[in-house]
Amino acid sequence: MTATNTKKVHRLRIKCVSGPWLDAECVRFIDVPENANLYDLHVAIQDAVAFDDEYPFYFFKALAPEGSQDMIPPDMDPEDEESIDDDVYEDIQVLSEIKPNARKHTFYGFKSDVDDWIFQIDHTGEIMDADPRVFYPAAYDALSIGPNPEQYGSGFDDYSTNENDFVPQARRSFGADEYTPDDEQDDDDFFGGSDRGGDGFFDDEDEDENDDFLDEDEDDFWRR
Repeated sequence: MTATNTKKVHRLRIKCVSGPWLDAECVRFIDVPENANLYDLHVAIQDAVAFDDEYPFYFFKALAPEGSQDMIPPDMDPEDEESIDDDVYEDIQVLSEIKPNARKHTFYGFKSDVDDWIFQIDHTGEIMDADPRVFYPAAYDALSIGPNPEQYGSGFDDYSTNENDFVPQARRSFGADEYTPDDEQDDDDFFGGSDRGGDGFFDDEDEDENDDFLDEDEDDFWRR
């Protein structure tokens, strides 16, 4: 990371705006030295939310994350992971891209096996004297809002080699009403149970009618 022999630090506000398991507001404040580069900022954001720096990442500018994007650098293509060269960000200064009162936001995104995580970065306008005891960039924890997002979802094994372990579990929808296990029947119950009783598909009365109509016993009927 960049050396921190700097007299001033700039405070940035970083908000996680989308991600596969984002379910609560997450805002962090990071103080960066004047000589910090975008690779330094990438590492600082990963540390601030306790992510494991496992995937390729990229930066872009936009009015909104879903809108028209100006990639940093312009030839970066986040849809083509093989074209993402993280090393280029060591040569791009943070303060050359992220300025106070900028018309467009700067966004930081990184790939995952499910969907991209996107963080919005804005300069707060605060410029302060650096603390010689602090190694910058550094998160200012006292201003943090919300818990760290679950990078892989609750209960996932971060070290699994099976890519299906990183796919969110499907949530079953059972009509318009709330689903309960009692709404389902097993096969035996559905066909009247193992003793052929109850309100199943064939009850005793239906069985008698079928015997009369087909003149077959039960075993012959079910063998058809």
